[in-house]
Amino acid sequence: MHVPITTHLPKSGRRILAVTLASTLIGLLCAALSTGLVSLAPFKLRSSADLGTAVASTHVLVDGAHPPIVYRPDYPVTLAVKHSELLGRVMASPPVLERIGRRAGVDPREIAAYVRSTANVPQALVEPSSEERAEQIRQSGLKYRLELQARQSTPVLDIAAQAPTAAEAARLANESVGGLRDFLRDRAERQGFGLGHLVQLRQLGRAKGTTAVGSGTAMVIGFLSFAVAFMLSGAAMLYVLWRQGRPAPSRRTRPMPEPRDHDDSDDWPRTTRLLPWMLAGFIAILFLVPFDGITLNAQLPIELNFDRLILPFVIGTWAVALLVGGRVSPRLRFTWIHAAIVAFVVLAFVSVILGARELSNTLELERAFKKLPLLVAYVSLFVVAASTVRRGEVRAFMNFILALSVICALGMLFEFRFHQNPFYNLSDKLLPGIFTVVRFDATLIDDIGRSKLCGPTAVPLEAVAMLSMALPIAIVGLIHSQRWRPRLWYALAAGLLLAALIATDRKSALLAPLSVILTIAYFRRGQLLKLAPLGLVLVMFVHVLAPGSLGHTTDQFDPSRLGVATVSDRTADYDAVRPDIWTHLIFGRGWGTYDHVTYRILDSELLHRVIEMGVLGLLVFIAMPVAVVLSARATIAARDPRWSPLALIGAAAAVSFLVVSMLFDVLSFPHPTYVFMLMAGLMTVVLAKQPPVPERPSEHHGRRARPASASRRARALGAPSLGPLAPRR
Repeated sequence: MHVPITTHLPKSGRRILAVTLASTLIGLLCAALSTGLVSLAPFKLRSSADLGTAVASTHVLVDGAHPPIVYRPDYPVTLAVKHSELLGRVMASPPVLERIGRRAGVDPREIAAYVRSTANVPQALVEPSSEERAEQIRQSGLKYRLELQARQSTPVLDIAAQAPTAAEAARLANESVGGLRDFLRDRAERQGFGLGHLVQLRQLGRAKGTTAVGSGTAMVIGFLSFAVAFMLSGAAMLYVLWRQGRPAPSRRTRPMPEPRDHDDSDDWPRTTRLLPWMLAGFIAILFLVPFDGITLNAQLPIELNFDRLILPFVIGTWAVALLVGGRVSPRLRFTWIHAAIVAFVVLAFVSVILGARELSNTLELERAFKKLPLLVAYVSLFVVAASTVRRGEVRAFMNFILALSVICALGMLFEFRFHQNPFYNLSDKLLPGIFTVVRFDATLIDDIGRSKLCGPTAVPLEAVAMLSMALPIAIVGLIHSQRWRPRLWYALAAGLLLAALIATDRKSALLAPLSVILTIAYFRRGQLLKLAPLGLVLVMFVHVLAPGSLGHTTDQFDPSRLGVATVSDRTADYDAVRPDIWTHLIFGRGWGTYDHVTYRILDSELLHRVIEMGVLGLLVFIAMPVAVVLSARATIAARDPRWSPLALIGAAAAVSFLVVSMLFDVLSFPHPTYVFMLMAGLMTVVLAKQPPVPERPSEHHGRRARPASASRRARALGAPSLGPLAPRR
């Protein structure tokens, strides 16, 4: 699918005005519905949006009998810490909630209580099961909530209360302490336990309520609803008008040669255009800088990591070039890849809008507001790459990406050998003092003996995903190279990438490259089989660079070792998330709102998508890499020496991204997401087609024109003949 941006819009200003007015009305109606100002069943108008809630907090010191613990240095504080953890769970029980409700003047059935465990136990033991999560979802609609958390080193129980008003929240927090005292006293009297030995709950100050979210949240939700509805309805109506005014296509068409509207000598890297150089600089940051661990030392409403400081300059320059126009202006085009990514972004916003009321009640709406700009940042890189890079520059950018990935692999191998991360260490030394670089310990070992080898990323799986999407450049380049020097370079690059991948000791380090090789084998079986002897050399090369890693990685696939935590915890996730999926089956609970700290650590992006965006979001997410593969098939099959290898690289990278999405939550990490958006953007440039033009009438009237052969078509396009590589008809 290709619709050029120079679509023929209606000349009449009245139609444009009508579309604008209609889209505005639709947007205003959707904004009113999303904020609750208008109700359709039954129809009702409200004076204000009801998205407000209030919170209050207090703290309780869990003490023994007199004198207080502060005057008894020999008191077992560790035992008191355990008592505070236990009392937090007791407070969330129905008998205590009943007493709290009576004291606070609230129906106990309207109070939801949630306990955050701080006990020193594995994370998997405190993650909610299917039944526990179902109860949490049932309670998420209640307006009165208690959240209890014991501190790890001091016998203090933190109590946070939530209610519609600040006064009610403060009363609920204060009366929760009295309700727990009443329960303990009643239980002691029934069992004949002396009240003088009863645990003492000393409240450290009275709770004061404050408004957490209110009219500001309703305004943001209304704006998001208006913007999405306005753009979608306007685009749909303009498309209908364009289809009505579009001239009928000619019956007989012929392909038009690719226009040369610029000199090849101006292609990157031999260009003075600013945008390609800025894009190349950002790509270098992706592969060499641990930007997710670098923050700006400033008090700002949002956390500014290093990438969020650089990317706005790239986007700003792109916007200025688009407005100025001319030779350096970005070229907007529309493909099926664009359609899949746009649909994914739209569904992400829609999921937050539809779940705003429930998310506001659970105080999770702010998390979605922080995650949506990050999604826009990811997509903006795709837009910049798809519109800035010229078709003749894609090969140079691919080689640039491969060179950067090789440097990244060398740094990871250095980390493997010497247990020092050069990316974090150099960033800490080179960046000025206004930036803070997180401390990275390269000697950490997980519970099954694997090191934390991650290069410029935050976790090893992130590095695996990033390097596996660069691996097709080396393999495809090795297949299509005709001279020994480029072949040697590509073979060396492939060996270094594979060695760095295997050195991470992750099972994904075998599965992701395997998906790349199988994808290339599907399209180029014969050529890949010729390189089979080279595979043995690469295995030995990997063993030399990362000794022992290949054996450690393959041993993890032993059936006797599949019961380790990394596998059993992952399989348990599928049963535990059933309540979330069935509760919000179509659109999900909201983009970016499933917190692994509060709920579960999900080692699969597919589970994240179906929970946060529903079944529709999952299908659209899968459609993004699938659109790259399906769009590239025709170009790969054409075996054009200029574009077929590049299309094959993009297809293999997309399959690799889809595979790693099944193995960990890839969109939670910026490096691989940026790389996929970059590769998808470059693929739209490779796959862009020129519109057909009417064929010239044949000189031999009445005689059917004979179709040109592949070699004649290639000469007409100014390309070398495909020869024996051309597909037979």
